Amino acid sequence: MADKPAAKSTTRKRTVRAAKADAPVATADVPAAAPSVPGSYLEWGPVFGGAAVALAISMLLTQFGAGIGLTAAADATLEGGGASWNPLVAGLWLVLVALASASAGGYLAGRMRTRAGDATEDEVEFRDGAHGLVVWAVSSVVAMFGVSLVTALAGLGAAVDTATAEPAAEVLANAASAGVVFNFASAAGAALAAAAAWFSATTGGSHRDEGIAIHGVVPPYLRERFKRS
Repeated sequence: MADKPAAKSTTRKRTVRAAKADAPVATADVPAAAPSVPGSYLEWGPVFGGAAVALAISMLLTQFGAGIGLTAAADATLEGGGASWNPLVAGLWLVLVALASASAGGYLAGRMRTRAGDATEDEVEFRDGAHGLVVWAVSSVVAMFGVSLVTALAGLGAAVDTATAEPAAEVLANAASAGVVFNFASAAGAALAAAAAWFSATTGGSHRDEGIAIHGVVPPYLRERFKRS
């Protein structure tokens, strides 16, 4: 008779344990971890890479223009004494060089930049464009420094080897006009290059997000020619 209460208590403990085991376990909703964001929104690797490409293309096209006579040193006066069209054509070439180099550098920077996961579509577009603009700024500063250095060295050489005869007034006037043309072309090219770098960088960022292959940018007839070769 004394063993019956102990058996009942043991059975009751087992029932309670089974009920606890079958009870649903409450789980708290853990929010998903936000995507990692780089320490700086401005990535200097793509910027320096794009600036290097922009400078290389600018030097290449400038050398090509020098080979066909499209340089700042082109004669502004014809043999008969009239003004030459060389400075105007050279100024247009300067604008094209700025557009081509800035577009290539901006596209590379925009495509190579890492997209931040916390940004909206508009913010991503702005950050891509900002990278292209910084590419334009870096390449412009380096190019201006190089041009200033070359001009200073050329000025020293001209000071050593001075001509005894004074240039004619018409030659001086044509040279002044050529300087105005080149200054205007430089300013216009710089402004257009900044816009080209911005829009090229946003295009590169869009192609990065959409996963567009580089041959999608190449015209179809060139792609066919590359395949044949």
